[in-house]
Amino acid sequence: MWPEEYPLSVRLGVVEFDGRDEETLAEAIELVRRFKVAGLDMVDVSFGFSTYENQIPWGPALLVPFAERVRREADIPTSTTWNIGTSKLADDVIRQESIDVVMLGRSFLQNPHWPDTAARELGRDAANWTLPAPYGYWLERYGVAKLT
Repeated sequence: MWPEEYPLSVRLGVVEFDGRDEETLAEAIELVRRFKVAGLDMVDVSFGFSTYENQIPWGPALLVPFAERVRREADIPTSTTWNIGTSKLADDVIRQESIDVVMLGRSFLQNPHWPDTAARELGRDAANWTLPAPYGYWLERYGVAKLT
């Protein structure tokens, strides 16, 4: 049994792009509903590369529509990560309430200060609000960011 004082989240492969996408998505949503009843707090929507024949429709925020549907139909906070690498796109999907959390992988690998970079691109120059204090200090000390 999962300890009640810790949030319960699960990463669920929702779409397989194998020709039975709607069936897979409907099954996943039903499973999320069951997990929610059992205490699930949030789901991270992803997908599987189950076969080489899968026709994945690569593009910006490609899983956001699926995550939004899971969020709406299962009434649970959702996140996703695939191809949400720009600050504008991340901001848009959150503001539109399509998903609740943007997970970042490659963006952090390319730039460990991504939150600060994104905040400045969105007009917020405040590393002390977007990064842990030691990182904000480093950026300030070496003139990379001006803390406000």
